[in-house]
Amino acid sequence: MDILEVGNGQLSYDEAKSHFTAWALMKSPLLISTNLASVSQQTLEILKNKEIIAINQDPVVGTSIIPFRWGINPAWTHNASYPAQYWSGESQNGTVFMLLNTLDHPADMFFNLTESPWIRAGRQYSVRDLWTHTDNGTAVRNFTAYQVPPHGVVALLLKDIGDEPAGLWPPCMRFEWCMDQNGTRLDNI
Repeated sequence: MDILEVGNGQLSYDEAKSHFTAWALMKSPLLISTNLASVSQQTLEILKNKEIIAINQDPVVGTSIIPFRWGINPAWTHNASYPAQYWSGESQNGTVFMLLNTLDHPADMFFNLTESPWIRAGRQYSVRDLWTHTDNGTAVRNFTAYQVPPHGVVALLLKDIGDEPAGLWPPCMRFEWCMDQNGTRLDNI
């Protein structure tokens, strides 16, 4: 990927945030192509997002985020009309997620945490929103971002904070995958 288009007039605010997030989390060079002397305050806020830039400049983990779900098909497989919407990757401070709404209307975006190869089953994670700069509670097993704007993005940093709470049912994310200590499936199939 080459030069950022943020601030050049072709992108809406949400599209500019999505563009910047994708560039940064894919570890592309953040080469600004707009005239900084005349950009809007919104554009400057996007270009100066320290939390997103910190992931891009991570001195420990230099690898890009990768997709873990493609398109909008029921099986989340490749769809030529819609690019990957769910991405994740490593950082020195936790697991980074990018949820990209490729639709022309707001969408709730749900995923199971263990769909990301960097998340461990049986754990809970603190959730940091890298655009609102807020700590958004704890995620156990899954996460939903509500009403992501059309062509908008959610960027999250999840940090492992220990074992998931005891007594959750089913005892694993998908009941059909649950195994008893004696090695039999809990659903008796």
